[in-house]
Amino acid sequence: MTSFDDGGRLLQTLQHPTSVFLGGRSRSLLNWVGYALASNNPGGFVWTDVELPGEERDPNDLLARSPLPPGHFGAVTIDELRLDHVAGNAALGGLVRSESPGDAVERLADFLRLPEHTRRLISGLPREGPPVLLVLSNAQRVMAYYPAESVAPVVRAIVGAGASLLATWAEAPPPGRWGFDHVWQVEGWEASRWSEAVLTVEKPEETGPVPAGTRFHLRELPFVATALSHGLGPSSPA
Repeated sequence: MTSFDDGGRLLQTLQHPTSVFLGGRSRSLLNWVGYALASNNPGGFVWTDVELPGEERDPNDLLARSPLPPGHFGAVTIDELRLDHVAGNAALGGLVRSESPGDAVERLADFLRLPEHTRRLISGLPREGPPVLLVLSNAQRVMAYYPAESVAPVVRAIVGAGASLLATWAEAPPPGRWGFDHVWQVEGWEASRWSEAVLTVEKPEETGPVPAGTRFHLRELPFVATALSHGLGPSSPA
């Protein structure tokens, strides 16, 4: 595995606007790892969960135990995160007729295609200081609205607005994950046995401090181990 210093360098990847795909099989475990990252982000975080009607959470889930600070959490339905192609395409058509520069037009159109919920979050973020981390948990639930080719433009629009994005995905990894700057996978089935779980860097940022293939036991990452031991207690034995 790797050193504690490498774990610190993992956190450094969030010091500027960027995007992270955090995949794995356990929704509860992904939420706790996401919380460990978010709670150590200097710019703070805003957490949005994609909920299902009448959903019952695992008792070990972060969101069942509610340690998130007031004002930092919100839940949305699947339909609330549908892309707004009408607004984006209308803006694109109008700006092209005014002969605006192509790249700037595309960036603006990509931003306007974002769901209204996401645009509101971004518009309320501070314009100075470290980037705020926008966490989207259960992102797999909106897969039908985001074909693989649409992911990179969406991610670029959020990061280009000055925020960072962390999306948790609790299903088999999709092709669209390569549209994120970082792709990390968490191998582990139960939140209660978190110390056995392993985080693998599948895709690093090109100039990032942690290379592809780097693997960490969660117990080797002090910021993760602290959050999970406080929230869940000591890891259960195998």
